[in-house]
Amino acid sequence: MTRSIETMMDFFLREKGELIHINGVQQRALIRDAVDKIQASNEKIIRATTLLHTGNFIDYRNERYLITSEIDHNEQSYRSRIRKCNYSIAFNWNGNVKWFDTIVEGKSFSVDTGSVISFPDGKIQVYLQDNADTRAITLSQRFYNTHQPFKVEGIDRTVNGIIKLSCVLVFISTSDDDVENNIADRWKYEVVHTYALTIDNGTEANVLINDILLLNCAVTDDGDPISNPSITFSSSDPNVVSVDNQGKVMGIEVGQATITARLTYHPTVQATIQITTVESLTQTYTLYLTGNPTIKVGQSASYVSQIYDNGTEVFDQSVQWSLQNQDNSTPIMGNITASTGNSATVKAGNNSNYYNKYIVVTATLTNDPAITMDKTIQLKSIL
Repeated sequence: MTRSIETMMDFFLREKGELIHINGVQQRALIRDAVDKIQASNEKIIRATTLLHTGNFIDYRNERYLITSEIDHNEQSYRSRIRKCNYSIAFNWNGNVKWFDTIVEGKSFSVDTGSVISFPDGKIQVYLQDNADTRAITLSQRFYNTHQPFKVEGIDRTVNGIIKLSCVLVFISTSDDDVENNIADRWKYEVVHTYALTIDNGTEANVLINDILLLNCAVTDDGDPISNPSITFSSSDPNVVSVDNQGKVMGIEVGQATITARLTYHPTVQATIQITTVESLTQTYTLYLTGNPTIKVGQSASYVSQIYDNGTEVFDQSVQWSLQNQDNSTPIMGNITASTGNSATVKAGNNSNYYNKYIVVTATLTNDPAITMDKTIQLKSIL
């Protein structure tokens, strides 16, 4: 009877098998659920004519599985159990970060009794394919899973093809760990980038139908300008206002649209400008301030106001400069030591009580005091 069932399964494998990948190589296999009831472990049984090994990766229906059992075989095919990899984990070797598809569990099912074995709070087990990269994992090495840090406290290599890690929850390293992206010690070896993108044409501008306005964008990293940044532009309504990848905006028909500029490789860093397509232009002034967002106490920095009329920079207007504390308190923690029609020099007060506090420099259009632009400046320690 058993032989008959095996023969039938081999027939179904040949006739009904699905295309999968075993360690990246396309094969045909028959896969079914290992149990009738749905379980969290998501375990299945695979049958293939190709030799299977414990620790093989199986890519099936856009999911990755790991062969976790010994291999059973007859004259025609091989059979084993597979479990879906439920997490991707990064290990960091002195700045060399490698990601691994893993099975992570905080509790396990006993093979003999079917009962649940719970691990102590704060402990997990991680199953990985045994390969040259995973064999480099060492005791006490840290990693992140679900934004929580763990340390390897045990390594089990008794099952051919699989490495099992026993891990315990540890403390976050706030200075070194990239918690958001689940990478331990990332900032210990990498420079932290703080990107900013601005559209210098202001927050809004008008453009004539069939006319072009060029957007002037600036990108900084920790306040330092980046030359030739890669920026992607988009329009909320291309039928009203179009934009190309050079930032050339064209009015298509009367109406409004929002143009968004994004850093191509860091799309969360973005800036917007509202563009109105009009049949005739009236003067619409906007201001934009450039200058360092921080000043060390007792030192000075220069700030420049660019003046735009409908998004085009003009040079026949001027601004008035003023300075105040961000919280409007007194005395003001700095002063304007020099100013012209479009630039000013701000000097921070020399007082340790000012560390990490903020002042605000304001440019006001001389011919229209209703048009202003602020720039917030953080006062930093001189050390």
